Amino acid sequence: MSERNQITEHYCQNTQRFPVNKFLQRGTGRGRKLLIVGESPAQNGWRESQRAFYTAKNQLIPSGKNLAELLGKCDLTLEICGFTELVKCYVGKDTSLFWRCGERCWDIFQRQLAAYDFRVILTLGVKTLALINKQLNSNLSIGSISKTKINSRRYWLLPVYHPSPANPYNHQKNLIIIETVSDDVRTILRRN
Repeated sequence: MSERNQITEHYCQNTQRFPVNKFLQRGTGRGRKLLIVGESPAQNGWRESQRAFYTAKNQLIPSGKNLAELLGKCDLTLEICGFTELVKCYVGKDTSLFWRCGERCWDIFQRQLAAYDFRVILTLGVKTLALINKQLNSNLSIGSISKTKINSRRYWLLPVYHPSPANPYNHQKNLIIIETVSDDVRTILRRN
């Protein structure tokens, strides 16, 4: 798909027709109750491979390697956890599109949450958390696991920094966050 076609992928134009399982990797086993929420689809990656954090050539991307290390501390792997993007549209580096599409895509995200029995939502990145805080009129912060209500259901929300190796300090901060909350996450996921 060309760059031009990708830029015109705006699923936010008709959110009611967006299939709930599109851009959603369902978790299995221990990971079925944890949903990892990314910012928005990258130009290449899981939209092409149909696997979160893997390329079409079945190679784990660098962000995926960092995230896999974090999940391992909670006895989880990328392959068994749920994954979706908060913004379903391809927005590239256009920040204004991220916010506009994000507000419109919120309905899709809520329907994805309602369709499955997630308990823990692990959000990736400052912008992802900012959009969630705006939509929920909340003040959640990176590094703190908090119970929050989305629609009529309660979830444990754990915001972390984006696992991209572009900022290695974020990975170090995320390791500290996960060390602090890993026992809590394991306990929550074990509950019936």
